[in-house]
Amino acid sequence: MPALKVASVSFTAPADPSSGDCELTVAFEGGGGSTFKAATFDRAEAWMTEAKSKAWWSDPVLFVDRLDQKTVRAAVDAMAAEMGGYWLRYYHRRKG
Repeated sequence: MPALKVASVSFTAPADPSSGDCELTVAFEGGGGSTFKAATFDRAEAWMTEAKSKAWWSDPVLFVDRLDQKTVRAAVDAMAAEMGGYWLRYYHRRKG
C-alpha cells in the first residue's frame, strides 16, 4: 500500500509545547482526515495518577517530545509513511 499523503496538521487549541496534550486535526491529500490527541510523554504518568484505582483506557494518543508544529508534523509524517498510513487511519476518532 502506498504511503498516505498528509496535506495539513493543525492543533485545535493552543498547547504548552513542553508539557501537555491537545487535539490534532490531520487532513489527507485527496480528502479525508483524522482527529486524535497528541501528548508529551509526561502526560501518561499524570493520567495514570488521576485514574488511581480505577481502570484507565482511552482512544489512542500520539506521544511526542514537544507539542510544536515541527515535531508533531514529523511524527504525523512518520505515521503516514509507516504501513501505508495504517495508524493515521486507525487513530481516526469519530465525533459523537
